[in-house]
Amino acid sequence: LDSLLQETLKTMAQSRFEKVGTIYSKTRGFLATGAITTEQIPLWYDVYEAFPPKYEPRWDRVIGQDKQIKKILYNEDILRAKFYNEFGSGEVVDLHKPGKLASQIFIDKYNSLAEKGDIEKDLLWESTLQALEVDGIDIK
Repeated sequence: LDSLLQETLKTMAQSRFEKVGTIYSKTRGFLATGAITTEQIPLWYDVYEAFPPKYEPRWDRVIGQDKQIKKILYNEDILRAKFYNEFGSGEVVDLHKPGKLASQIFIDKYNSLAEKGDIEKDLLWESTLQALEVDGIDIK
């Protein structure tokens, strides 16, 4: 009897967090029972109903081994990493302040010089630094 009671308590204490249903089904249930009002509907709810996913996002869904997540790496990411390796990341990011970060100014200039095609790719980094210096922009 004691072991049965312990097993029951163990089962009761376990969480059914995501195993009962999706957040969509729970929200739909809350709406149906009146637990939430129409003013309390999350923003994503109407979008989810208009464009439901192809497969229901469940916790126990197995994704095939052949489906690997592709790494997305843009040329700008490589330039930004090289920029911060060389010059550091000492600038403060203030989202309320208009204007671009030094790294973005550098990348924009780099891309504009690359589009012209006058400069070889090996010399483009140094040419960008020189062009910014001529423009009066101190990156360092």
